[in-house]
Amino acid sequence: MAAEALETGFDADVACGMIEENRQRAVELLSGPGDWYSGAARMAAWREVRDAADNELDHARKLALTPFGVDGAHVANEELNATEVDVVHRVASDSGRLSRAWADGVIEEISEERYTELVGLAACFAALDTFDRVMGREPTPIPEPTGGEPTRRRPDGMGDVGAWVSQTDGPSMANVSRAISLVPETDTAWRGIVLSHYSRDGFDDLSWERALSRPQVELIAARTTAHLECFY
Repeated sequence: MAAEALETGFDADVACGMIEENRQRAVELLSGPGDWYSGAARMAAWREVRDAADNELDHARKLALTPFGVDGAHVANEELNATEVDVVHRVASDSGRLSRAWADGVIEEISEERYTELVGLAACFAALDTFDRVMGREPTPIPEPTGGEPTRRRPDGMGDVGAWVSQTDGPSMANVSRAISLVPETDTAWRGIVLSHYSRDGFDDLSWERALSRPQVELIAARTTAHLECFY
């Protein structure tokens, strides 16, 4: 692998440095006010993501035939109500078995925009923590939140594209790329995390000359996606 890396010009140190820079940038964005939630609420969501890893209720739901058949409920914290906490835990611990009926009920209670932001936050924090875990290092410290007000802005160009929430309805955009386009502040952080972990550059190039070829990377991504029961 080292010889191949030298032949392709792939510099692991440079790639890792870029990943760390992009991760830090994402943490900075996420610790501040977002689309509908304050920085304090967003950091509270990160703590709930970490709690989901060994939470007894989440564990029982994961083992059950259906998570909706398990009694019990998550409780509110200082920043998020009980329903919002439950969204974060379900996405972080058992996202493959969410249902449209459940999501519709949550959206009716807390709004489509807030639901989408919570889903995006849970995905961001789970990705950051998973990377730390597979690298064999301590979790990234949860920073103090940055003050300020959320934008509370619904972007233009949103529509029903057949998903559970409104998304960018313009042409030529992959579904996975517009999944949380309803909350652009959170989407910016999410896309930065995805691109930095997936590809340091040339994401649109079908041929990569680096330690792993583009087909090899896609094979790993597809297998991981299937294992995690990703919707896409």
